[in-house]
Amino acid sequence: MNAKTVRSGVLFVAGALAVYGSPMLARAAGRAQEAGQTQAAPAQQNESSRPDLNLTEDQKAQMKKIHQEAKAQIEAVSSDSSLTADQKQAKIHGIRRGSHQQVEAMLTPEQRQKMRAWHRAHRGEKSKEQAPPSA
Repeated sequence: MNAKTVRSGVLFVAGALAVYGSPMLARAAGRAQEAGQTQAAPAQQNESSRPDLNLTEDQKAQMKKIHQEAKAQIEAVSSDSSLTADQKQAKIHGIRRGSHQQVEAMLTPEQRQKMRAWHRAHRGEKSKEQAPPSA
């Protein structure tokens, strides 16, 4: 399995979860503060870490459903002891690819364009971070 392909799938799912999960994270952070806990400093948060797609409530609900289904499928594959590690990796990659296609299908052309541009830029950042230091 191509590591770059797997990484791209993981990055997409993480980005999509970040887009959908931010309202939930904000609520969770508010509850943590109420309980006397602290949250990460705003300086540690990278605003360019996700695209602002201006999702409608319906799109948010669809995205949540897609991610919940993908998560359940991935958990089932991960716990399937009859599969080899390579088979699990291939199935998980297929699940991620399918959820990516479902998310793209529900986006408007403008949202899709923003998401793709973010992915290209994000992949570029990751490549720079993983590049070996020049001697």
